[in-house]
Amino acid sequence: MSERASGADRRARPRISVAIEVKLHAPDHHYMLMSRTIDLSTMGAFVRTNRPLPIGALVTVSFNRGNDRNPLMLEAEVVRSGTADGGRQRGIAIRFVDLSDLDEVLLAELINRSRS
Repeated sequence: MSERASGADRRARPRISVAIEVKLHAPDHHYMLMSRTIDLSTMGAFVRTNRPLPIGALVTVSFNRGNDRNPLMLEAEVVRSGTADGGRQRGIAIRFVDLSDLDEVLLAELINRSRS
């Protein structure tokens, strides 16, 4: 048995399998992408993409919160590039950085609305 914990075992909060539209922007890498999450928590996400970014790349993630609300924009760092969902989905794992308490509440509300 491996001594390395799997990604799921290392997470502070469990990720929920939910497809939410996101916009990723990494100006240092000339990268702009509209995609969907594969899974999401208030700490990070796995985002579907065939154009991976290098580990450590900083990205701005924008979540649409509906017609009457401003988008939720968060800073994140790429922590892994590879596959999810049993190897069926290619993408990048990101960890949100410098979340305010309000950001975390708004993200939790977005996750809960998407699950219902």
